[in-house]
Amino acid sequence: MFALDTTNTIESDFQITIAPNGKAESTQATTEVAQTDVGGTATAPGGGMGFWVMIAILFGFMYLFVIRPEKKRQKERVQFQSDLSKGDDVVTAGGLHGVIASLDEHTITLKVSDSTRMKFDRVAVSRRASTQAPEQGK
Repeated sequence: MFALDTTNTIESDFQITIAPNGKAESTQATTEVAQTDVGGTATAPGGGMGFWVMIAILFGFMYLFVIRPEKKRQKERVQFQSDLSKGDDVVTAGGLHGVIASLDEHTITLKVSDSTRMKFDRVAVSRRASTQAPEQGK
């Protein structure tokens, strides 16, 4: 919002015109310029409450479409990793398929073949082997 106090004005009487013969001639005109008082209420356009409303809308958008869905995915991931048990067919983040032979609080041991066992961090398990891999970008 822009407020303008028009009680004080400055007048100027001056105008220059150029004649067709190329010579400048002086004529008179009146121009009025409005001035605000020193303590006036003039504010810059775009400032004030509108700025804070846009910031609040932006934060709301970020919360609804970025923060909340990510928290939901993180909660599902923690729940999935806590539900892992011996004998589950799983796939690691690197794509290795195996059966959980043993697990503790931070690690799991996968049985990849009859004679091969591999130890991984528990967070390396990305999904159960019976489920389809999620599409990229979702």
